[in-house]
Amino acid sequence: MINPVLARELRERMRTGRAFVVIGVFLALLILTVFLVYQGRQSTGVIEFDLARQTQLGRDLYEWVLFVILALVLFFVPGLTAGAIAGERERQTLLPLQVTLLRPRSILVGKVLAGMSFLVLLLIAAVPVAVVSYLLGGFRLIDGLKGLAAVVLVAFLHTTMVASLSAFTRRVQTATLLGYGFTALLVLLGPLLYITLGIADSSHGNDQANPPAVLVAVNPISIVADITTGATSTGASNPLRAIRSGVADAKANNNDSWFAWFPEDDIGARFRLANDGPEGLPAWAVGLGGMALIAAGMAALATRRLRTPAEVER
Repeated sequence: MINPVLARELRERMRTGRAFVVIGVFLALLILTVFLVYQGRQSTGVIEFDLARQTQLGRDLYEWVLFVILALVLFFVPGLTAGAIAGERERQTLLPLQVTLLRPRSILVGKVLAGMSFLVLLLIAAVPVAVVSYLLGGFRLIDGLKGLAAVVLVAFLHTTMVASLSAFTRRVQTATLLGYGFTALLVLLGPLLYITLGIADSSHGNDQANPPAVLVAVNPISIVADITTGATSTGASNPLRAIRSGVADAKANNNDSWFAWFPEDDIGARFRLANDGPEGLPAWAVGLGGMALIAAGMAALATRRLRTPAEVER
């Protein structure tokens, strides 16, 4: 049986023209990305009869499209989900939901699935655009599927976090600001901490700066960049390739450990996992694990906040 909250959210969302506007803008930006990347490569010479350049273009085009898809998903999630529970509270319809037979967990799950259903629709709409890069070659079909699956997983965890934040606010505007602020922290806080700790470590002794690499691994962009690693590593630069290389360098500089601490290497050795090392945990597994822990903790707090009777709702 479908979640009642999910069913209601889907009906309300598709009755307005906002959903179709979002889909149109989403596809227009992806098509513009394909056009700009293709024209940029075309300006360096004719590629129709150069198979090597075609495969390089295919790989770069695929990673550019995937990067733009992820960036748009991260941008759309707060706008689509931040008011999920705060909107019910603002319209004074949350209490009727709380006194039904629905559990607090079911209310939160319904809101998360409603946001995810629309994001999945966006990804399905983007498949024809991604096929253009596949026709040029440079990556396998399994690489394309892994990339889309990574975006879906990141979107699900991000939607859970933002919907959980919504349970703690009374106004949609406040929830939206918190959602975008949290998204900015999710993307930027880890790299900023890594740079800051690297500067602090470089000022301590003469050893190489090696802040914990996990700071750059627990990041939605790092997850997608690492999980789409393919056999083709040549070609022009793109954001995912640069991020993938940066994450790999961060781990290599830290004695191939994600969790080694600083500034003393002998202390950091105590924080290694049994399978840590060059062939140990990949960056995407570390990143997904970290995001899953954050999402689970926030969802548990949000479920507790939605319990009935809620004293702050009276």
